[in-house]
Amino acid sequence: MRRFFGCAVTVLALSGFSLIAYLGMQAWLETTGGGSTVSSPIVGIKNYQVPNFVGEIDNGGYDVSFPQCHQELSKRFVGFTIIGLNNGRPYTTNPCFAKQWAWANTHSARAIYINVSDPGSGTARARGAAIAKDTIAQIKGFNIANDVPVWLDIELNNDWTNANRSIVVLNEVMRVLHKSGHPVGIYSVPVHWFSITLSADVSVPTWLALGKYSEVAKGVADAKRACTRANFGGRQPAIVQFVGKTGDIWTDRNILCGSPAGLVSRP
Repeated sequence: MRRFFGCAVTVLALSGFSLIAYLGMQAWLETTGGGSTVSSPIVGIKNYQVPNFVGEIDNGGYDVSFPQCHQELSKRFVGFTIIGLNNGRPYTTNPCFAKQWAWANTHSARAIYINVSDPGSGTARARGAAIAKDTIAQIKGFNIANDVPVWLDIELNNDWTNANRSIVVLNEVMRVLHKSGHPVGIYSVPVHWFSITLSADVSVPTWLALGKYSEVAKGVADAKRACTRANFGGRQPAIVQFVGKTGDIWTDRNILCGSPAGLVSRP
């Protein structure tokens, strides 16, 4: 998941253009149709309802995936963990998923995230359905219950074509996963979300990535502040991630912004 920092230079180069385009688009949306507001496309599931969650958990958590395969997994107490199923791309498998999932099950709650992309081949709906079906097959192969939430990792590191196709792909992935019983959500970075979907609204929980913090306490404070503010998708995030440094190791850390219902599930 931290691969998005690898393209920081590219993102910075694009951010100026993206900001201008974004502001121009917002102005257009607010004035189109004689002053009426044009609704943004929606990524999500109509009338989405989160499942119940019994009890409470600590609001701190970690996420790990293939980049952490050779890294010792933290023994610090946290309430939840989220494990990457893929090896950075759809239709691949994190080579140490089994080990990391076993570690996740030692915590109070856990979830999975998957990588999504759209190089533009075939129809958008077929692409989304194929990614979801591959995910479900892998989940069954690891004997994971179908009530485990699945987060879609949406970043510029993967291939995308245009916003309209991207929205169809994402909606189809979520539709198939949700039909199979999995709660769903979207992980992204605001500039990535704008570039991929032109800032589509989101009707499912969102997981916001902030960046790197050499001081963990500052990361925690900024994450808690971010919980209270609307961000990508036009909603307040359900989880906020920051990358904190402990000793010489950078670790993906997370803060729950409220109830864990639909975000993680009990082992």
